[in-house]
Amino acid sequence: MYDLKTVQVAQKLVLHDSLHTYKVKNSSSNIAGQVMETPTKKGAIALFSSKDSMQKAHGVVITSFEGLEAIADRMTHWTPNTFNWLGYTQNRGSVRGHREANLAQINTLVVDIDFADAQERDAREREVLGAVTVADLFIPTMILRTAKGFHIYYVFDQPMFLRKKRGQFPVLKAAQKMSSFVRQWIQQRVTGVDVGCNNFGIFRIPRQDNLIFFNANMLIQVSALMKWSQYYAAQVPVTDQMGDQVISLSSDEGRQVDQAWFKALLKVTTVKSGHGLARHNTVMTLALAMYQSKISQQRARDVLDVFNSNLHDPLVDREVVQCVRDAYSGDYRGAALSYVQGLLDQWVPNFSGKVVVGIGWHKFAKPRAERQYSHAHEWRQDVLALINRMGGSSASVAMSTRQIQAALGISPASLNRVMKQLQANSQLKQVQRGNQPTLLTTVTMLFKSAMVSRQAQSQAWTGYLTTLVPTVGPNGYEPTVGTLTEMQAVSGDSAPPWEMEARRRTG
Repeated sequence: MYDLKTVQVAQKLVLHDSLHTYKVKNSSSNIAGQVMETPTKKGAIALFSSKDSMQKAHGVVITSFEGLEAIADRMTHWTPNTFNWLGYTQNRGSVRGHREANLAQINTLVVDIDFADAQERDAREREVLGAVTVADLFIPTMILRTAKGFHIYYVFDQPMFLRKKRGQFPVLKAAQKMSSFVRQWIQQRVTGVDVGCNNFGIFRIPRQDNLIFFNANMLIQVSALMKWSQYYAAQVPVTDQMGDQVISLSSDEGRQVDQAWFKALLKVTTVKSGHGLARHNTVMTLALAMYQSKISQQRARDVLDVFNSNLHDPLVDREVVQCVRDAYSGDYRGAALSYVQGLLDQWVPNFSGKVVVGIGWHKFAKPRAERQYSHAHEWRQDVLALINRMGGSSASVAMSTRQIQAALGISPASLNRVMKQLQANSQLKQVQRGNQPTLLTTVTMLFKSAMVSRQAQSQAWTGYLTTLVPTVGPNGYEPTVGTLTEMQAVSGDSAPPWEMEARRRTG
């Protein structure tokens, strides 16, 4: 349990000085008009008192930290990313303006993990903790426990400011990709990740009754996350069961409604709420496919009304109408591959057809089981996964190279290269102990150990983590990286994880 002062620090850390210090009007402070504001642009956020109020957009617009502190303990949800402005509809019935095009800055990425109920949430908490240290590099800034899951916050050391260029928001697109890759990475390690929720929408607000982890030092450097995202996108291409090249259809070459995946999803009746990609995402994806296929909006509503009626647990009618309206708004081109694949994996696990939705063509890599050799990045993932699994909730684990070789079937030379590269990337720390097995420590192990012992706030733990990740400090956090030549000299790998740059700090 964190005290109120710590919770308020967490809230302010997320918002990055994007609100006024005091209310512009009706401030209770005697010095409100005398305080010199910082030169950064100020915006607005919205708060909601319950999930029902959030769904109806019945909220409160806040433009100052004074206003936030006055009501935050009575609110359940907020918009952690700051908007240029927010207002109300007539009679202050609902909040308006909270759309992505109106974002002033992006302060944080939030991952929503939901399970069937609170019992499953508690049973799988340790599994979640082992999955949220992205790539064994990026540690969450804070974790909130929700009714049936968790909200994982990755707060940036500096906000990403949005500027419109030629009718587009390039920073928003970059942030959306990074958010998508972070969610995909976590989804591969724990079920329940809602990869379809709004990247920069409404989430749970930190409070004393839901904050289970917070460390103000664990801020994510945007440039480091962007480099990892580029690497992740290159290393984890979309795979096809046959390992062939696939020519995808653009909007003028074929209709998504004619594809096998669309017909398979349309027959599903078991889609439930609160299970990753659920009812809303399914309806939205089907609606987008009909929009791409030039089906009339009224016809799409009719089709989805029938689909929704056939569900064992249907959505309310207004949500179906809203999905169709959003799909036909002109902001989208059609159903996205990541959503289609996620829905098929979850609700049509026996689907065997090809998934064709995107634009352009991709050369698909053969599955690892069909290849004679494994890629270097696959061995790195295997070694980290093994060490994290063997370490459990301990801060370190004693393992010899022979044990790792036997468990993974990796050659001594390959293991030696992988271990050197993991250490060069600050993903692994080795402590030699003479004739005894080496002590191995990863960022994930330290994070889980800290959560179990509830010492995440201690100075000792932060100092210990600093020895593994030298750039942990009050000004943010990025992985230690070197030049391409340095990495190849260390690892012998011709494809290091990042387009490396010489940026070595001692934190």
